[in-house]
Amino acid sequence: MARELAEILAQHKPALLIGNGINRHNSKASASWDDLLATLAARQGLSLTGTDALEMSNTEFFDILDLARAETDRNSLQEEFCNLMEDWMPSAHHAEIVGWAKRHQRPVVTVNFDETLARSVDADFFRRGEHFTHFYPWSSYFSDREVRDPRKSFAIWHAHGMMRYKRSIRLGLTHYMGCVQRARPWVYGRKGLRANARNSFASWRGADSWLEVLFFCPLILIGFGFGKDETFLRWLFLERARLHKLRPDWQTPTWFVDTQTTRHARRRLFLKGLGMDVVTVPHYAAIYENPAWQR
Repeated sequence: MARELAEILAQHKPALLIGNGINRHNSKASASWDDLLATLAARQGLSLTGTDALEMSNTEFFDILDLARAETDRNSLQEEFCNLMEDWMPSAHHAEIVGWAKRHQRPVVTVNFDETLARSVDADFFRRGEHFTHFYPWSSYFSDREVRDPRKSFAIWHAHGMMRYKRSIRLGLTHYMGCVQRARPWVYGRKGLRANARNSFASWRGADSWLEVLFFCPLILIGFGFGKDETFLRWLFLERARLHKLRPDWQTPTWFVDTQTTRHARRRLFLKGLGMDVVTVPHYAAIYENPAWQR
């Protein structure tokens, strides 16, 4: 219920994991990944039937689009995808939700590439840590100040890349596999998170990135379908659950916000297995226009 969402925000002050639903709410422009990919496909003269689309995830579709390009085509599909989002602007609900996080000094992790959330509160851009790359700017963030502790400070982190670094955009299955390859040693390496957990030591390579928020903060997921495309984040949440099993004292609550108008019921066993509670609200307005964001 919408009241339950308000109570979670008031009592737990969770970090926010925000998907593209926040851009699609009350949007006149087409803001879905499906439509953006369809636009790129049309430019290449490639079309899929409904049956074809069911056989592929969006990540696989992107890789197929990339493979279909002529060998002489040096344009970046990641850049083309970003160009389609250039005119996206924040709405009132962007400012209210991010404003709530800013007032309560709560981190925001988004899987979106656009900078609409940062624009909604005029946040500045910062780089954190010593291992910055344009491919994986995981320690870069937007905020009103420099962040020392990602768990306890307001910042907007982009898990799947950001528009200003086009090569960081994670769209294809190949991109997601690269993310897993990069993060796996941080979790499983000799000095990784799991090894340190056995020694009651929480320091690790991802401590200066959005991964610190995902593994250690109470989280509420909004506007995020957590569908079959999300290979990378599904793996991370599985590792998060395994870490909590190893160290129950590190466990923090997680909520997945759903609506009665969507069909995520088949996904609930998976979410429950990850330790998530599902909060169901009647419609999208109960999420994005909830008065709790103004408190």
